[in-house]
Amino acid sequence: MFLLISSQHNNCSKVEGKISFIGVEFLELFNQFLQNPLNMNKTKIIRGLPFPASPWFTIKNIEDTLDFVPSDGDIVIASYPKTGTTWLQYIVLQITSRGELFPTFNDCLYKYAPFLEMSGTSVMDNMEKPRMCKHHCPYNMVQKNDKCKYLYIYRKPEDTAISYFNFMINLGHEPELNEFFEKFMTGDIAFGHYFDHVLSYFAHKDDDNMLLVSYEKLQLNKKEEILRIAKFLGEEYFASLSEDGELMEKVLEHTTFDYMKKNLNLEHPHPKDHEGHTRKVDFFRKGVIGDGKKSLSSEQLERLKNLAMEKLKGTDLINEWIEE
Repeated sequence: MFLLISSQHNNCSKVEGKISFIGVEFLELFNQFLQNPLNMNKTKIIRGLPFPASPWFTIKNIEDTLDFVPSDGDIVIASYPKTGTTWLQYIVLQITSRGELFPTFNDCLYKYAPFLEMSGTSVMDNMEKPRMCKHHCPYNMVQKNDKCKYLYIYRKPEDTAISYFNFMINLGHEPELNEFFEKFMTGDIAFGHYFDHVLSYFAHKDDDNMLLVSYEKLQLNKKEEILRIAKFLGEEYFASLSEDGELMEKVLEHTTFDYMKKNLNLEHPHPKDHEGHTRKVDFFRKGVIGDGKKSLSSEQLERLKNLAMEKLKGTDLINEWIEE
């Protein structure tokens, strides 16, 4: 999940002052963001994979993420961009805190669930156990620990593509859909080819410390999926949710898109521009299934389906994703 910034006016002024957070001057970074938006359309190649060419993603932080070895008991959430990372992150936080922990984005980023490519790995040193972090790196590019838990969330490719496309628009870019679609098909975008990314984790679907989470199943059978996630994280979490109906309802409510949109959208630290428009930090767009089929042409959908059948041949994803 990324920081989404939308504005009714493109002329963003510099934020006055600084706030130090876990050793990070967040508003200074925010000012850099306004001057140099997170451009997913431009990439830098590191160890063969394209990463966002943005001051928010330093080469050092990316290299440190790839070299980071999780500690015993750590919880690692991995994903491709725009597949439900933040949603899963808050579900895990709600489960492990028994419905109590619902931190702001800033607190999450540097305290409760660092996004390693942005925050760096040193923030993990200040965290209490069980530690949690997230990243968008393929399985084969990161270091592993058999005694930590990995959760990987994935989503239908057409919905992922359109969510990624709209994400770029929300960042202030104006990509052309057909051009973006071609880049999605070839993997010429930040974090590479979606199918390769998914396959890198599906190759380990039977590992005891790996849980694959379908965005669609989480949408359609949320309670059952949350219980499945809780059981994976620990029997004590599963027992708490199973035996306490009030707690289960609390977790379900706190992880609805309406609740999260209402409670996680933040106003820009300098709330109004010179024309009086309030800028918002938006973390969610629609959170629906099927947006891709409404936005892509029939020809594009057919090409994406054919590529999926070619790349995913022999996997369970064929039956899960491909509708005959």
